[in-house]
Amino acid sequence: MTFQSKFGGAAEAYDSYRPEYPAEVFEFILTHVSRDHRRLALDLGAGTGRATRGLAGHFEKVTAVEPDSKMAQKIRVFGPGVVVQITTAEDCAVEPGSVDLIVIANALHWMNVSMVMNNVTRWLYAGGIFALIDPPFPRTPRPIREIVRQEFHEHWESFRDPKLGKAGNRKEPVWQELILLTPGLVLLEQKTITSINPLTPAELVGFWQSTSYGNAYARSIDDPASYWQGLESRFRDAWPQGKIPVDFGPEVLLAKRE
Repeated sequence: MTFQSKFGGAAEAYDSYRPEYPAEVFEFILTHVSRDHRRLALDLGAGTGRATRGLAGHFEKVTAVEPDSKMAQKIRVFGPGVVVQITTAEDCAVEPGSVDLIVIANALHWMNVSMVMNNVTRWLYAGGIFALIDPPFPRTPRPIREIVRQEFHEHWESFRDPKLGKAGNRKEPVWQELILLTPGLVLLEQKTITSINPLTPAELVGFWQSTSYGNAYARSIDDPASYWQGLESRFRDAWPQGKIPVDFGPEVLLAKRE
């Protein structure tokens, strides 16, 4: 399948400024994975390895599947037990019925959904778990939210891929329906996990630099450094209290292979 990079140019910002998933995410997932079935986990669309890192140490082997080599380079420091395959989730070669857990974190919208879900059901053993981690559009205090809304309207929106849906909308109703309509999968449970991250204005700017649309907009202008510095100043002026509380708490949906 032909792959077009959305994040390779922002790999450094992505790795530096995207928040880690809370430990509670993986505790919730692992309560549904029996200890005698923790041999192999797949992290599909692994990016720089946020979910891979949370799974490492809980399985004999964790395979991070990521087609963008610049993003995948960030995963290679995780140590033994973690294997990186630079390929798409559509084209990845996995033995049917061999996987105990498959995780897709904030990546399914970039994939050919029908092909990937067919792979998921083929690769999982009967009883294996599929976990979908869906972070929200970052929730911020109103003064910061108004600045972000203005940036979308004036700069970012035309660079935002339609696959991402409308900014601010969660996708989990669509994902629930997808799981319910996928033969061989049974929806088990879902949970919203709170995760408030206090960010400096510079760190919040770094997050927007790591987005596909923020990165694309910055590459379209002559002086991206000045643009980001100006946005940081606006955040600082709008929130003089110091660090900005940002809620990145994800929705986690779990399904089981029949």
